[in-house]
Amino acid sequence: MRTAPRRRAGRFILWLMAVAILVTGLVAWQFSDRWLGETLAEQINARLAGQVRIDGPVSLQVFPPRLTLAGVAWQGPGATPSTVQLDHLELHSDWRADGSARPLSIAIRGVRGQLRQQADGQWQVPTPLATAEAADDDAPVKLAALTVTDATVELIGLAMPASVRLAELKLIESPSGWQVNARGGASSAEASVDGALSTSVEIAATGPRLTELTATFSGQVGPATIESLAIGVATVASAPDGAWQLAGVSTELRASGGDRQITLTAEADTGRYAGGGAQLLGLQAKATLVPAGPADAATATLTGVDLALAGQQVTASGKVHVVTALAAGPVDVTAERFHLAADLATGRIEGAFPKVNAALPDPAKPGAQLGVDAALTGHWQAAERTGAGTVEAKVEDSRLKGQWQIALAQPRWLTVDAQVDRLNLDRWQAPGPRTAEALPLDAWRDWPLRLDLQVGRLRMQGLEAQNTRLRLNTPD
Repeated sequence: MRTAPRRRAGRFILWLMAVAILVTGLVAWQFSDRWLGETLAEQINARLAGQVRIDGPVSLQVFPPRLTLAGVAWQGPGATPSTVQLDHLELHSDWRADGSARPLSIAIRGVRGQLRQQADGQWQVPTPLATAEAADDDAPVKLAALTVTDATVELIGLAMPASVRLAELKLIESPSGWQVNARGGASSAEASVDGALSTSVEIAATGPRLTELTATFSGQVGPATIESLAIGVATVASAPDGAWQLAGVSTELRASGGDRQITLTAEADTGRYAGGGAQLLGLQAKATLVPAGPADAATATLTGVDLALAGQQVTASGKVHVVTALAAGPVDVTAERFHLAADLATGRIEGAFPKVNAALPDPAKPGAQLGVDAALTGHWQAAERTGAGTVEAKVEDSRLKGQWQIALAQPRWLTVDAQVDRLNLDRWQAPGPRTAEALPLDAWRDWPLRLDLQVGRLRMQGLEAQNTRLRLNTPD
């Protein structure tokens, strides 16, 4: 008769054990996220500059291995730290795969960050600590896939802060490395551009190597609309000195601004990027500009041009050939060994054109061309739309030397102060019957020009004079 009470006691003990296990599981489930998140953050902080915390839930699966994190935040060190937040981070691996290294796949979603430029000019980004060492028992892994979606990072510290958007980034393992595809854009106060990128990445002995890189862009930059911009690079590789070497660079651009349209095609032999500086060597380019005026389309051809960018400084040198047509006839200008230097921070451009050869319409001989040899120097201030410089020119038997100034905000925006050894005004009269009447100078006064010209020998209507001064639209 005592068997039934024993059975009831056994059932009660089993029931208590089940309740205990359930309660223990609930407690473990309640606190496992916090413990695992704190443990992971502690391990990461021991290896990464700055501070990492995990605010969201953490999920760990043993087989196949999978780790899911939510609410991951990083803050850099210093008084002006960068910050990055990840809504979702997942890492998983298929340990059934063959090979000594196990494939690792990473998925990141919802990235928000602010990257700040520090006092030394460097951008603060998450970087491993110099003292961090990998554990000896770390299992070998290889990156099989990386996916990043919905990422926005603000760049703070430039003269004009910008925001970079990454709609989607996919990095997939291939037989020779990885295939990379990305879609995104960037914007600032004066520009907004969307684009896409595709390339193959290989790991060579000297470092990463990119092949068949293509990038396309479109958007608005100031008053200009970029209808399409395509950039192609055959190879991008790391050099022994740490610089990035580019080969086989090509570009195609279609843009418009108001009633003006421009098309550009360019190719360069090699390029180089190191320490914030870039070079593009052996550039061959052709640009066509369709203006909203009486002139026909102008075509400029660049030959053997070298471009260099160092910080905010841009320089260009080489040869340029410009062809266009005015109402009076065709215009052909060639400038050899030109040199331009631009300061992007101040908007100042300085230039030297030591050898300029031009073929211009002859005003006195319809259909004929007039040869001009010249040398120009000067500077241009983009914000103020002003410039000044020197000019030397030879036209037939006349030689001119002087200074020029441009102020586009003024009604008479061009000022020329020059000396010429000889000037035959009769030579420049349009064809037709000659009269003894005074030259019609009223029309000249309507030109947007201020002229102060010292003439050694002047010939006008058959009369000659020496040491003559011609002034047009100049104050007394």
